[in-house]
Amino acid sequence: MALSVKDGHALATFRKAAVVTHKILKHSFVRLLEDAFDQAKSITHEEIATHVDECCEHPSKVNIKSPQGHYESCYFPIVQSGGKYDIRPSASTNGETLSDDVIIISLGVRYNFHCANMARTFFVDPVESVRLNYSILLELRRECLAVMLAGRCVGSVAETANRFIRQRCPHLLKFLPKNFGFGLGLDFRESSLIMNAKNQRKFAQNMVFNLAIGFHDLELTDMQKADAQGSIRKLSKYSMLIADTVLIQSGDEPPDIVTKHSVEWKDVSYFINEKNDKDIMPPQGKHYTPEQVESQSAIMSSRLRERSKACAPDRSSLARNEKQAELMQQKLSVKRSEKSSAWSQQGQLSSRADILEVDVYQSAGEYPRDLPSSEVYVDMQGQVLFAPINGSQVPFHISMIKNAVQPDPDRTATYLRLNFFTPGQTASKDIAPATSKLIEQHGHNSMFIKEMLYRSRESQRLTAAHRMIQELRKRFRQHAAKAAEEADLIPQEKLVKMRDQRIPRMADLTMRPFISGKKTTGTLEAHTNGLRFTSKKHEIVDIMYGNIKHSLFQPCENEVMVLIHFYLKNPVLVGRKKSQNVQFLTEVVDASVALDSARRSMYDPDELDEEQRERQLRKKLNEMFKEFCKKMERVAKHHRFHLEFDIPYRDLGFHGVPNREMVLIQPTVRCLVNLTETPFFLVELDRVEHIHFERCTFRSKNFDMIIILQNFDVLPLSINAVPMNELDAIQEWLTDCSITYTAGQASMSWKSVMNLVKGDPRFYEETDEHGESKPAGWQFLQADDNHDGNEEEDDGDEDYSAGDDDDEDEDEEDEDEEEDDEEDVNGDDDEVGV
Repeated sequence: MALSVKDGHALATFRKAAVVTHKILKHSFVRLLEDAFDQAKSITHEEIATHVDECCEHPSKVNIKSPQGHYESCYFPIVQSGGKYDIRPSASTNGETLSDDVIIISLGVRYNFHCANMARTFFVDPVESVRLNYSILLELRRECLAVMLAGRCVGSVAETANRFIRQRCPHLLKFLPKNFGFGLGLDFRESSLIMNAKNQRKFAQNMVFNLAIGFHDLELTDMQKADAQGSIRKLSKYSMLIADTVLIQSGDEPPDIVTKHSVEWKDVSYFINEKNDKDIMPPQGKHYTPEQVESQSAIMSSRLRERSKACAPDRSSLARNEKQAELMQQKLSVKRSEKSSAWSQQGQLSSRADILEVDVYQSAGEYPRDLPSSEVYVDMQGQVLFAPINGSQVPFHISMIKNAVQPDPDRTATYLRLNFFTPGQTASKDIAPATSKLIEQHGHNSMFIKEMLYRSRESQRLTAAHRMIQELRKRFRQHAAKAAEEADLIPQEKLVKMRDQRIPRMADLTMRPFISGKKTTGTLEAHTNGLRFTSKKHEIVDIMYGNIKHSLFQPCENEVMVLIHFYLKNPVLVGRKKSQNVQFLTEVVDASVALDSARRSMYDPDELDEEQRERQLRKKLNEMFKEFCKKMERVAKHHRFHLEFDIPYRDLGFHGVPNREMVLIQPTVRCLVNLTETPFFLVELDRVEHIHFERCTFRSKNFDMIIILQNFDVLPLSINAVPMNELDAIQEWLTDCSITYTAGQASMSWKSVMNLVKGDPRFYEETDEHGESKPAGWQFLQADDNHDGNEEEDDGDEDYSAGDDDDEDEDEEDEDEEEDDEEDVNGDDDEVGV
């Protein structure tokens, strides 16, 4: 018993052995497993176990620097799949081929005579019953860890496990093993510390145990396998096992699990076989958690892998149209109930809107003491211009001055002309919004001065006044621009640094938008309540976990960079500008590469080596960023924050022009994004009201995708020049996301359309104010298209005449004019994000 309690040196040795065990499982077995699935290659259990055993003997194969001969395998690794399972420590590996169903791996590493052990179960295309049983196993594991406290009986682990299963799932009691682990020491398995119900020994501080929780030979019925995909359909029985090396702490502290490999469902489950759409679509009225949505979307992502088959999807076009009609009716019923309350709230808000009056001086006694009586004077502090009128100084706030001009002087005098903002003028871009509202409010019952001209024989005074007026106008515009920039900024909480544990950190990252200069590089760290980026110039940007709305990780496949992107709930100041999108990236290759004038052969060994190094670098960076994302998720979860990274689905992506250039636009679970080019394009799917496709004709090679947002005050976003062969796939994806769409042949002036929609209180009704029928909601876009389409179908080739050529020329001219109008409507935005 005395040897069971370890000293500090032995505990450090156990921890090193546990770290190596975790690294080998992660970088050797898991990688070999994923490669076998990705490349569909056949490999036996014994070949996998041999490879893992070699890594245990030589950890340098998984990039672990250690002296030669200090590490060795506790036993030959155990790999099982295909329906033949044994979760006892005495199990052995057979020579059968690895099967893509339920896979159990057990391995142990000995370092300086001390052993660490762990086991994990991986699932390929699992059915729902398997997932439910695994979730029960995780709960059972938490219950067992809760009783592994110093002073408690070793047998209490088995008693707690049996009691939990008897109360929670009695039908699983017969699948529980009799032993739930054993003590670890110089011997791999200490016979006096086996965790069964008969053991009355006590847990003590600094004891080390192998906790092994599992179910053996669970039954898998034909009913449970009705929707199964892959090799799991062949299983009639399966097992699952989770084992970890656990260190007993002092007092009531929970035990420390030193083998850190994740046991979460999303990290041990793989979906590699396709399912039909009917298996993907959730039933009506049922709501899924984000984890379930993500797993279903992962299955769905492979559905559109072949673009050439987009014209023949699993769901027929007729069924898709019926689904769209159902979605449109649901939207109309919801909007009709919301519209009346929205209009009443809008009227209340507009009536309560207050206009702030400009009030610099309460009385004439507060005027500057050195104010001259007959000169143009500028109060820089009060932002006021004093203009003498009939011997009295009259104050004018600088926001009311449109411009100040000095005409050419004559022989005897110098002139200064002051122009003011007045009602009836065309709105200037220099006018402040508050000034415009004041003019609109007082324009009907007040008199305004439009222009004043001053003449002076002393040129120096008017020239100095003109210079000060221009300087004050410049300062006022800068201050107003800064105030508008910071108007919706919400103060963030202070970052709390982690000090009691190792800080997840990633160096040499480039941040976009740049803080200063042409490029910003630095280090990103994960702390208690947020992230901190520190540039090489010691500039700091903090991002709180609570302010992150969407977090995205995009690996580099065909791109030149691997990146992490955050879309924030509230914008933050980056440098001197506010931004709602913050991105951290590393370039795999330079975006612009200078090529030699000489042609290089495809068999050039230097070029082949360069391509090989680039592929290896891509793979390494993807793994580094993925691991860093998992660390950030663990830190946030440990401090009770929700942070979950989403990966764009490349198979569902399509090309288009959201800003100025053709890019690949990819959907995620909750967004539609392009993150590689600036300005970033990110649209939240839950804020999309409707999608309309323009220029959808048989003779067109591409079309435009218009995204109408729920906020009608924001101009619809457009993705131009989308290839026509992507239309069916995009419509299929929108239907899966329950987003309505229409298609039309003409381009529209969306600024005018949205003004009409906002001003129509019966937009979602089927009748107008006179009781006449009309298309409800966005159906008017489809109605115009159907009318035009019927007319085109009536025109056949037999009706061709010489005058048709002129009609086609006129149509082409009309299309050119419509495209020009569309460019004027869309404009150029610095950043697109909704």
